[in-house]
Amino acid sequence: MTNNPCTPNAIEAIYNERPITAPILQVLNTKPMPQAQPGAPLRYRVLFSDGVHVLQGILGTPLNPLVESKALQKYTIIKLNKHTIRPVSGKKLILAVDLDILDQFGDIAKIGEPLAIDAEVAAPQGGAPTSASGTAARPQQPQQQQQQQFRAPQSNPYQQQMHQQQNHQPHQPAMTPSGTPVFHIGSLNPYQNRWTIMARVTQKSDIKTWSKAGGNEGKLFSMTLMDESGEIKVTGFNQQVDDFYQMIEEGKVYYLSTAKVEIAKKQFSTVKNDYEIILQRDSQIQLAQDNEHHVPALRYEFVQLANLGNLNEKDLVDVIAIVTEVGEFTNNNNPKTNRPMLKRNLTLIDPSGFTTTVTLWGHQAETFALPAQNAVIAIKGASVSNFGGKTLNAFGGSSIKINPDIEEAFKLRGWFDKEAGSTNFQAHTSEYKANSTPRMTFDEVKNASANIDPAQTLYFETKGTIVMMSKSENTFQYPACPTTGCNKKVMEENGSWRCENCNKTVSEPDYRYIMGVNVSDHSGQEWIQAFNDSGMVITGRPAKDLVEHPEEIPLTFARATFKSYIFKCRAKQDTYRDEARTRITIVSATPIDWVAESQTLLKQLEEYGV
Repeated sequence: MTNNPCTPNAIEAIYNERPITAPILQVLNTKPMPQAQPGAPLRYRVLFSDGVHVLQGILGTPLNPLVESKALQKYTIIKLNKHTIRPVSGKKLILAVDLDILDQFGDIAKIGEPLAIDAEVAAPQGGAPTSASGTAARPQQPQQQQQQQFRAPQSNPYQQQMHQQQNHQPHQPAMTPSGTPVFHIGSLNPYQNRWTIMARVTQKSDIKTWSKAGGNEGKLFSMTLMDESGEIKVTGFNQQVDDFYQMIEEGKVYYLSTAKVEIAKKQFSTVKNDYEIILQRDSQIQLAQDNEHHVPALRYEFVQLANLGNLNEKDLVDVIAIVTEVGEFTNNNNPKTNRPMLKRNLTLIDPSGFTTTVTLWGHQAETFALPAQNAVIAIKGASVSNFGGKTLNAFGGSSIKINPDIEEAFKLRGWFDKEAGSTNFQAHTSEYKANSTPRMTFDEVKNASANIDPAQTLYFETKGTIVMMSKSENTFQYPACPTTGCNKKVMEENGSWRCENCNKTVSEPDYRYIMGVNVSDHSGQEWIQAFNDSGMVITGRPAKDLVEHPEEIPLTFARATFKSYIFKCRAKQDTYRDEARTRITIVSATPIDWVAESQTLLKQLEEYGV
């Protein structure tokens, strides 16, 4: 008998639209669907199984290459990273938006004799359920028992309202006012020209302005749109701000067409989509008053606070928790940009027994207010930070709801009223000791520095190889004051050298390194700055030697390249030409002790259970 690697009861949870994160399933079959109209993208129908139940689904078009390359075929084991439930002709289908092929299971046979869950739910009215092969399966159960097993309990007004909406909601495909089919967000890509989506606005930003050298000024706003297949960020600039900003309301459903689909700029977005939409001069947005029932309300994929420790820096999560403390609103100027830095910290708890801090930024921090103490907060698109353990950031693209009218909020309120007072909460602590420096890659440094306060400094250690050095005589060193403890730059005056810091003149300066070094690791490469101590380690000689013998600069620098070191560094944000960047400076450079490095790698392998 084949072992079942699938997530237990996954199909039942998906069918009943209960929260489930990245379930593991088996694909029993794939089949191309008839094209709805000429030129429409090809879609594939898929039969998903957890070994006990099966449910039909449809692949999002970005996943088509998995079928066409035969990576996704009969009996393949997959991890369903992102999905939604799509009602079609009175039945529920899985719309697979993102999935991974799990090759580690190798060739595997069909798991179990799974039953069609939709047939099983309908069995009291339509006879015995059928298996995935279409044959009669287990005997019919009493109607009351099956209803209890497969239907969500109607325990509060919210659930009753949702149940009624599902029973009476028409499921025919939505059409545009001109009579053409509506595209799903999950099917959009940059190669499509004519499309119209119908989606709900789940978040709308404030209007942001900028000005650059030469009098170049502009403004923009962004919003997040969602339909049953997923969500996408939409940005409008200048004239589109004037045309659309006032008419857009959060929670309303709109038609959107004649816009440009681009690869998403992930550093500016908290939306889980590889693409984003840019409004154009001829873009059209129209309120969809008669079709709002086709678009679901805001959907969450909540993560408990205890599970934040399993997530990576800058991962986007949805959380629901109780706000136990609201910090003071601060409005300080960024010392680098001289722009206001608005922030506010909230303390959160949930039934997992953990507490954490979420930082609100900008307008959300300024206007945040609770209607009562210990209110429920639901945040969609919070960014995970490793600063101070595991904390969260809610930027402009995050959606924040207080006491939302959803089932999870009712349950959380009940838990807090009955059990929270006797719970001892713990916080995620940093995996590194306070006096140690974390080992990080350059990619991890970029993500971490983007999530900390711009006024703070990130210290880290990395193993890297020098691949390039600045070779100009005037860019790798500077004339410095020889006074102990000064080291400030001196200026030549009539054959002598003047130090303004010490207010004295010396006959000859000292020369100290200040050089750019291009360092590479497996995640990328960065230009980082080396000062005198680390410069001497890298070159093997004082800067004064090279000033006195400039003909030896090329050979000295050539010998210094393609050597590996353990670099202890500090990273801090600053701005250059109105653009944020991360400046990295070497604190120390140490040649690699390969024995000690091997021991470190062995210890990491043990921690991974290898």
